[in-house]
Amino acid sequence: MNKCGQCRQFSRTPDNQKDLCGAWEQPTSATRAACEYFMPKKPLRNMEPITKQL
Repeated sequence: MNKCGQCRQFSRTPDNQKDLCGAWEQPTSATRAACEYFMPKKPLRNMEPITKQL
């Protein structure tokens, strides 16, 4: 299961008590289940350019 803390839109700021979701601009936590706007911080696999595959 993906979590908010693994998402590219998740942000943590030291001056706020809550973390923030950039997709819907609302407080969240890193351990919360990810929503439908989830985008991984790192690519899921190594994407080689198509030209190398040809």
